[in-house]
This record gives sequence, structure tokens and C-alpha cells, in this order.
Amino acid sequence: MTYSIIGILAITIHLIINRDMLWHNNDNTNVPAHKEYRDYVLGIIVFCITDVLWGFFDQYHLIIPLYIDTVIYFITMMASFLMWMRYVVAYINGSPAMKKSFRIFGIVLFSIEIIILTINFFVPIKFWYDENGAYHTGKARYATLILQIILFVVTSLYTFMIKGSDMTSIWRLRRAVGLCGIIMAALIFLQLFYPLLPLYSIGYLISSCLLHSFVVEDEKEEYSRALERILQQEKMQREELGDVKNKVYTDSLTGVKSRQAYLEDVNKLDEQIRNDSLSDDRLSIAVFDVNDLKMINDTMGHDTGDVYIYTAALLICEHFKNCSVYRIGGDEFAAIINGKDFSNRKELMRLFNLHSENNMREGKVVVSSGMADFRKNTDKNIRAVFDIADKRMYQRKHQLKEMQHFVQQKNINNA
Repeated sequence: MTYSIIGILAITIHLIINRDMLWHNNDNTNVPAHKEYRDYVLGIIVFCITDVLWGFFDQYHLIIPLYIDTVIYFITMMASFLMWMRYVVAYINGSPAMKKSFRIFGIVLFSIEIIILTINFFVPIKFWYDENGAYHTGKARYATLILQIILFVVTSLYTFMIKGSDMTSIWRLRRAVGLCGIIMAALIFLQLFYPLLPLYSIGYLISSCLLHSFVVEDEKEEYSRALERILQQEKMQREELGDVKNKVYTDSLTGVKSRQAYLEDVNKLDEQIRNDSLSDDRLSIAVFDVNDLKMINDTMGHDTGDVYIYTAALLICEHFKNCSVYRIGGDEFAAIINGKDFSNRKELMRLFNLHSENNMREGKVVVSSGMADFRKNTDKNIRAVFDIADKRMYQRKHQLKEMQHFVQQKNINNA
């Protein structure tokens, strides 16, 4: 059971340090070659399981389970080695020719291993067990291990070579990958002479911890820093763009939406009308005009006139709180009424007109208004609705002037 302790330790450590890669694979696309790395770790875990079982079966001299487990042991050893090569090539993003070469070597090596293990059933050229359950090694075992040593060294040298001129943090990470291969090669070399020691599992344990600490975690940190820089740049760009858009789409005097915003919103609505894609055709346009602004400007100055316009905007927004309100001219405003306010549009307009009439009697800001509904089968664009609302606004303006004249005449008579 002492032999199995190393394998159990290796499995436990791999599950702990790679928990995010194993259980949350979709969240780790920021790690280069993350899928290949995950497959490699899973291959190591499966190999270590066979190594643990070998120690258990060997302790109780269970020859048949030992033989079966040893076959699986060599297969998983080769499979994990191929996953290592696949990970290295994917991580360093090698040339297509090199990728193809490693893939061919891997297929050939795995095929040779299967052939040797098949022959070993009949002629013990790789391993065998005597009647006492003692493990013996054959020449084929040494040959395949030596071949693995060579390929581990080759992949490591390839990693050093392809980034040898890049003395950046990337080169430091690639160098760690290469060092893992050298460690594996060294421990497999020792495994040649000490077949009853779990040196292969120890090699995977050391190299994988090194790989995770100096490559996977560093790549995550580098990705996080790069992502933070990108997000910061995007935030700055959004803020700059937001400032520009606010200036363009917001009226600087009143704070309501600007004429440019109105034109763009109307264009969008017109396009939806043309395409018959209006999500809700319950739509009205209200048009407003500030009364007597020219007289205010001429008699009291433009600063007072600006205050008058600002007060008129507050009056409109007070009644049409849920509508988009725009200043479309010097003393002209418009509102697009839709959604839940559409059903209350007549009441909203009645209360607004009543407020203006009260303001007129009290000598406050007076705003004329007119409203028209969009008629789906009649109106071809928003301009048609606006023209009707504008006409009604002028009718209202004339009505207010007559009311104002009547109020003034009444006040004169009472005086």
C-alpha cells in the first residue's frame, strides 16, 4: 500500500489545484489551450488511478488483476504522454508542419504500444509476472520508455527554440512548459532502473504543479490584467462618447432632448412605419409653442426670455413625465406620447391646457399645445402626424390669445 500513497497524493493534488479547470471548464477560455490542458490533467488522473490500483494488487499478489491493470497502466501512460504533446503544440501555437509531425509521431507511438501489449499476451516482451506475482520487465518496456524520454526532450527543446529570442513574460511561461518536459524525461530515465518505484507519477506531480503555478495561473493573471485594461479603455471611450452624445442629444438650456434627438427618433419611427414593424402603433405627437416670447425678449431681454423658455419646459415635463420631450426650435417643443401614457393622452392634454389657462390669468408662462394620433392606415410618416398636431397648436394659440384679450379687457373694465 506504500506504493499507492504517491498516486493517491498526486490525484488529490491534481483535483485541488485544477478544480476550476475540471469543474468550470467554460469559464476558463482565458487560459491558452485550456481544453488541451484539461484533457492532459484528466489523462494524468486516470494514469495515477491505475498506478494506485497496481500498488494495491501487488500487495496482495493478485496476478490476473495485476496483469490487466499493468496493461491499462501502459496504455494510459502513453495516452497521457500524447496529451502532453498535444497541449505543448497547442499552447505555443506551433507551425502546421510541426503540429502535423507531432500528431503523426503520437499516432505511431500509440499504435506501437498497442501492438507490443497485444504481442505481450503471447510472448512477454514488455513485462510478465511469475507464479509468485513478482513483476519482471522486458526489452520492449525499455524501448518505449526511452522513446518517451526522447520525445519529452524534443518537445521541451522545441518550446525553448520557438521562443528563444522572445525575452518577455511570454518566454518565461514557455520556458516553464519546457522545464516540465525535462523533469518528466529525468524521472522516466530513473524509472528505467527502478521499475517498482512510482517515479512516473512523481514526475507528473512535480511537473504539473510547476505547470499550473507558473503557466496556468500566470496566464489567468495576465488575462485579467489585459481584460482590466481593455475594460478601462472601453469605459473611458464610453464616457467620452456619452459626453459627446449628451451634448448633441440634450438641449443645453432646458435639459430636455434636443432637435437632433427628435429627428433621429422620428427617423427610427418612420423606418418602422415603412417596414410595418411598429411594436405598438398607439402613438401620438404633441406640439407646444411658448406664447409671447418675442415680447418678453424685446421688453425684458433675452436672459429673461431664456428663463421663460426654461420654465415652459418644466411645465411640459411636469405633465408629460413619461414621454420623450424635445426642444425642436427656439420656442417650440414636441413630445412623443406612447406606451401607458397613450391611454391617458387626452386627460394629460386637458390638465396641461387648464394649467396654461391658469398661468395666463396669473401672468405666468403660457404654452399653446396641439396633439394628433398616428393613424396606421392613413399616416405614412410621423411628419403627417406632426403637421396635424402643429395646426391644432396654432388653433389653440389663437384661442388663448382671445382668452387673454378677454381677461385683459375684463380687468380694464373692473378697474
